[in-house]
Amino acid sequence: MPQAASWVGSPSIKGRTESTRMALLTFSLVGLQFTWGIEMTYCTPYLLQLGLTKSRTSLVWIAGPLSGLIMQPIVGVIADRSRSKWGRRRPFMIGGSIVVAACLLVLGWTSEVVGIFVKNEEQKKSVTIAVAVLSIYAVDFAINVVQACCRSLIVDTLPIPQQQAGSAWASRMTAIGHLIGYIAGSIDMVSIFGTTFGDTQFKQMTVIAAASLLTAVSVTSYAVKERILVSARGSDDKAGAIQVLSQLFKTTLDLPPRIQAICWAQFWAWIGWFPFLFYSTTWVGETYFRYEAPKQASQSKDTLGDVGRLGSLSLVIFSSITFLSSVLLPFGVKPPDNKKSTFTPRPPPGVAAILSKITKVRPDLQTAWMISHLMFAATMIFAPLARSLRFATLLVAICGIPWAVTCWAPFAFMGVEINRLAMNPVTNARATGVTMITSNSIRNGTYQPVSTSDRDDVELNVLRLNHRETDSDSEDESSEGASTGELAGIYLGVLNVYTTLPQFVGTFISWIVFSIFEPGTKTLGEGGKAENAKAKIEAARDGEWMNLDSDTPNAIAICLFIGALSALVAAEATRRLRFVR
Repeated sequence: MPQAASWVGSPSIKGRTESTRMALLTFSLVGLQFTWGIEMTYCTPYLLQLGLTKSRTSLVWIAGPLSGLIMQPIVGVIADRSRSKWGRRRPFMIGGSIVVAACLLVLGWTSEVVGIFVKNEEQKKSVTIAVAVLSIYAVDFAINVVQACCRSLIVDTLPIPQQQAGSAWASRMTAIGHLIGYIAGSIDMVSIFGTTFGDTQFKQMTVIAAASLLTAVSVTSYAVKERILVSARGSDDKAGAIQVLSQLFKTTLDLPPRIQAICWAQFWAWIGWFPFLFYSTTWVGETYFRYEAPKQASQSKDTLGDVGRLGSLSLVIFSSITFLSSVLLPFGVKPPDNKKSTFTPRPPPGVAAILSKITKVRPDLQTAWMISHLMFAATMIFAPLARSLRFATLLVAICGIPWAVTCWAPFAFMGVEINRLAMNPVTNARATGVTMITSNSIRNGTYQPVSTSDRDDVELNVLRLNHRETDSDSEDESSEGASTGELAGIYLGVLNVYTTLPQFVGTFISWIVFSIFEPGTKTLGEGGKAENAKAKIEAARDGEWMNLDSDTPNAIAICLFIGALSALVAAEATRRLRFVR
């Protein structure tokens, strides 16, 4: 039988109240999402300003799904088996944050850095684009390290009864991070701070993002104390990264029916959300310059900053609605497997009548998730018709409601299914020491519930989390509410695969659309002699990287429309979830 893992210490969080401890545990996500928001807001118009065409810019964003597909599983495996005296997650969080901060600064000052080594104007332009793209890739890969460990730290630190509360706090911190980022992006930083932190909006935002990420991760790392892994599961630590990644691949191909249905709904939903998350800011700003702005507005010295501020303002409203929805919507939706409570509240008669009516009409989580897909589709289907800044902003703002449900529903469903499987484990786990339930085990009858009287005979590595300063290794501690992290890790990893792969599909769709409708501008065409390089660069800075021809289709709007069609498929996949057993 596989050797059980052994631990030293007990996880704990600083703070006197539960709300304070939850806030400190999830505070790192504020800086993380702030950084993501700055990248999504500014990097697309920044690359266009440097002279990259929209079709090629769409290919750059393959960095996001590629880094998530590669880094999160690999870092998860390495961190799971880390024996650092500082814990399994925090060293990777801090190290990854330092790399992200350094790459952000290089990204903001790409032209200046390249100018030190390259003097020829034509070569400088090409090298600047290459360094900017490489910096974006480095940021995405490093930030996925931070994100994987921030999420895992929540799972590691909290016992099962508090996992749902931890996820809710994580969702709120995510919304707060986005909101702060978009508010900061909508303000003219140069007029406030001058040129102390850079002479453009983008440079100053990269400095703020780097500082916020380092600060947020430092706060969480200081406030949280992890358990220390002494020896990992498995005899002589032979179960390495290759074995675990192989198990992840096998599990992805052979999932239990309901988990597979959840993953497919997530897959189609994210094909729709990908163009919205990466291009909505540029779309809002470009809509203004194309249909409403006076001609001299496109000759601004900082068109990139103008587009970023316009887009950020719409996303401020989007994030505000997302935050309010993430707080209020859970109260209006029936929780999965809702059971009658032994405690019956006694509100005043008038309030009781209103609450009774609301309770009767509350949709379940599956219905709420399906409605969110339909709402997103009904909103983005009007994207090609947007002819004003207000209408484009309205469409983006409305999407805050379905986005809140999207950030919450799939993880709630997965939590229910994972707990069901974990409560009825497969007893034959000798090969890898990891308990697995697949569709084959269900079909073949090897998946059998374990009775309470037989559970003592089943060798399972249960990680008992104790949040008090007592002996955490006591054998008398109740296993009720304990968390092993085995099933959660493998199946949440699979959900991440189904979240990441659609982004490759979305990138490919965007590349096709941009290649057909906006293959490039006449000012920034391919080739050119060295003497024209300076003129091209100046034209890019003057806003010529945008297609301002109001008589031609807006390529980003078409991508958003295609995303709406994908959301309709996701709605149907979610509807069928009710019939999967």
